[in-house]
Amino acid sequence: MFRKVLLFRNLIDNIPKNVGLYSVGVILLFLFHVRIGLLQLLLGLVSFLVSYSSTYILNDIYDAEVDKKDDRKVLRKPLAQGAIKRNEAMKIFWGFLTLGLLLSIPLNPFFFCTVSSLVLINFIYSFPLARFRNQSKEGLHVEGLKQTILGPFLILLMQVLKIFLPWTISSEMIEFPVLFAVGFSLLYVIIFRGYKEYLTIGQSFKQAPFSFGIAVTLLILSANLYPEPLVQSLIFIYILVGVLFFRNSHLTDRRVLILSPIYILLGIFFIFYLMTNLLV
Repeated sequence: MFRKVLLFRNLIDNIPKNVGLYSVGVILLFLFHVRIGLLQLLLGLVSFLVSYSSTYILNDIYDAEVDKKDDRKVLRKPLAQGAIKRNEAMKIFWGFLTLGLLLSIPLNPFFFCTVSSLVLINFIYSFPLARFRNQSKEGLHVEGLKQTILGPFLILLMQVLKIFLPWTISSEMIEFPVLFAVGFSLLYVIIFRGYKEYLTIGQSFKQAPFSFGIAVTLLILSANLYPEPLVQSLIFIYILVGVLFFRNSHLTDRRVLILSPIYILLGIFFIFYLMTNLLV
């Protein structure tokens, strides 16, 4: 069964992204001098990754027939390939969901509710509201909220909650920098929508100048309203440098898959260096 879990490349490929978003929340905790035990943060991360990974498996179950028609997706979808049966995928889905939620309970009710909300919102986002035959090409077309105007809003909400998640372990949730989280998440939404349309990262931002402008405005406002404006500004600059560096690449390019985790880790170490050496 473990070998079959590893076949879900979309699950494995999304782990670094989710670790990164959770880490943004952790960095903000340290930045705002909110103290939380390391074991609590690690348990929170594990329970989040396990429970939320179930949503990727369920999404594959919903879209299996449609994915068979997409030459790019079928390479990453074991159900579409026929490498895993539907009933096996359902067992993996329930195993991840149950284990992840059980691990989240010991932390506190707020954490459990936030993880549950994340999973529920992703289910709502992915659930097919209608299935019909595509008139332009043969095959089944799935229509859900992800194809509606609510799709980008739900994606934005999920990313903000991922950043907020480690804050629910603390008693200082009211200090959570919402503007920074929304601005950062909006940048993610721009890249995600470009990925869905097979655009490069640079093309994604060129097609969304209004959203990019709002994200920049929110990040600037955050630096002026919340503590440590210098570090917040450096984080923003670091993000822009990353966008420029990867601007001619797609998210699925080998260059991005190899270098982006390194880039994220370097950024985390750099920010912690700033907080421990320059802000004391």
